[in-house]
Amino acid sequence: MGSAASSSGTEERTVAERRAKTAVIGVGLIGEQHAEAYQSNPRADLTMVCDLSADRAKSVGERLGVASTASLADIANSDVEIVSVATPDHAHYESVMAMLEAGKHVVVEKPIATITKEAKAMVELAEAKNLKMTVNLGNRWNPNYLSIRDSVQSGEIGDPVMTYSKTSDTIWVPRTMLSWAGKSGPQWFLFAHTMDMVRWILGQEALEVYAIGQKKILKSEGIDAFDAIQALVRFENSFATFETSWIVPEAYPHIVESQLTINGSTGRLNFEGATQGFQISSDTVGKHMYARPSLWTYFKLSPSWWGALHNMVDCVLDGGEPAIAARDGMQVTAMIEAAEISIAEGRSVEIASLLN
Repeated sequence: MGSAASSSGTEERTVAERRAKTAVIGVGLIGEQHAEAYQSNPRADLTMVCDLSADRAKSVGERLGVASTASLADIANSDVEIVSVATPDHAHYESVMAMLEAGKHVVVEKPIATITKEAKAMVELAEAKNLKMTVNLGNRWNPNYLSIRDSVQSGEIGDPVMTYSKTSDTIWVPRTMLSWAGKSGPQWFLFAHTMDMVRWILGQEALEVYAIGQKKILKSEGIDAFDAIQALVRFENSFATFETSWIVPEAYPHIVESQLTINGSTGRLNFEGATQGFQISSDTVGKHMYARPSLWTYFKLSPSWWGALHNMVDCVLDGGEPAIAARDGMQVTAMIEAAEISIAEGRSVEIASLLN
């Protein structure tokens, strides 16, 4: 009896102490922060980082004290359990599919893909192989947005009728922050967040999209991306207007301009997402800002932003499904692609036509 009890106790401690082995593919602006998030998690063991630039991978690996590689095969053939894919927006498919084929659980940066067919293939492969997959949508872990969702879902403004969502970046983002801006756009960089937020807050699926957009200012600078887009989306029981742009002047005191308004049958909710109560006037950086200087110079995101990564670690170790389903990412990709088609063809586009 005593021996059996001792053995059981050892097994319980071993299970409790097990750490999920993790790796990150793409350790640029955001991917390096994925690696830092895993390394700060007491239940995770960051073991390897990967980047097309071997020098970049080596630099990050040495700083964090882990192995580095420029080869997807090295990650695929390792004993890593969870892989974050944090390559640029348009370059998720190859890495995600390779990791799923190798039997890895995957966290993919938003958007899950920039083509609905690719997103669908990822989701279906993960499901077929019984692997966990989630999308890093950091705003879902922000207490402010959690409070907004609770308010709407509890009926505090009645039934949602009309939603207005605006999120834009200063032109510094496509000009300076992103080397691959011409292969993305404010729709993929920002609608990926706001469209997910609204469908999550409302608890409704989008049915149809009509959008207009302009490519002029950025294109004149050699960046093939939309300056601005406005999309009208019909949901199951309400409708929403989404606005985004990448041409807010650099002199603006935010990097991100953000506003959300939901009009309901018995109330109204409004949230100014840009300031969230923080202001700084700094002669050192020469700006009045609503974010710390580090956000401007490196886009360093808050700890809460990495909730999807920590949630995946817990799911792999404890069982259960990720809080953000990969199919959520697929739905949002379909919404954004529908907006692109609508702009190009001057017509409304049904979401179902892209998902079938």
